Amino acid sequence: MTIRIYVVRHAQPADQEPDYPGHPNAPLGRLGQAQAACAGEQFAKWGKLDAIYSSSLQRALQTAQAIYGRLAEPPPWRVWPALCETHRRGWPAMRQLELEGRYAAYAAEEAARKAEQGEHYPPLSQLGALFPGAQAHGELFEWPDVWHPQLEAETREKTYARARQVVDAVKKSHAGEDVRIALVCHAAFGSVFLNELLGCEPCDNNRFSFAHAAIARADLEDDGAVSLRMVNDVGHMPQAMVTEGVEL
Repeated sequence: MTIRIYVVRHAQPADQEPDYPGHPNAPLGRLGQAQAACAGEQFAKWGKLDAIYSSSLQRALQTAQAIYGRLAEPPPWRVWPALCETHRRGWPAMRQLELEGRYAAYAAEEAARKAEQGEHYPPLSQLGALFPGAQAHGELFEWPDVWHPQLEAETREKTYARARQVVDAVKKSHAGEDVRIALVCHAAFGSVFLNELLGCEPCDNNRFSFAHAAIARADLEDDGAVSLRMVNDVGHMPQAMVTEGVEL
């Protein structure tokens, strides 16, 4: 039995387009919506998915929605905050704060600051109404309804631990099954997830690149063997639509 895992980066968000008002948790922009539609068409061509898992950030939710809506038989779609992005470029600074004994206070301040932005981050209990089909609560992760503050000021170690949780959850959910699943997440976290799945050494850089709406595939066998079949595939989009993560 094989768990075929498609790792999908969200499409381009609106905050990378002109005239964005600057609110956090940006939705997809116009180009991003077109990229997400291309990803949806690709999955429709590939056929059935048995499950979709997505980050709870808006750009990932909208990308997952584009895939979910194009499938002839929409599968269960579960929202996991554990798939959210990490601030990879901030890891060295977090490491320095730990060395200086100032990390705990800084992380608490950042979490409090993020909590003040709650109007831009709908609680998990509201996501099903905003994104029909999405199921925001599950038994595998214990996340508070107000989910976003605890993702602030992550260290590399915390991010890799979160990725290990996702790997374990996928294994637990689909052990002994022959399934195809999609994880809709982000560039840095997608790379960390593949690192963990493949047993690579942790690193501060993105070992695996992801353009917007790019797709990777890894196959996980019952005996634990993992094979990386595809990385940063953008063949479902016209070249003019490809942004970030590739040499154009």
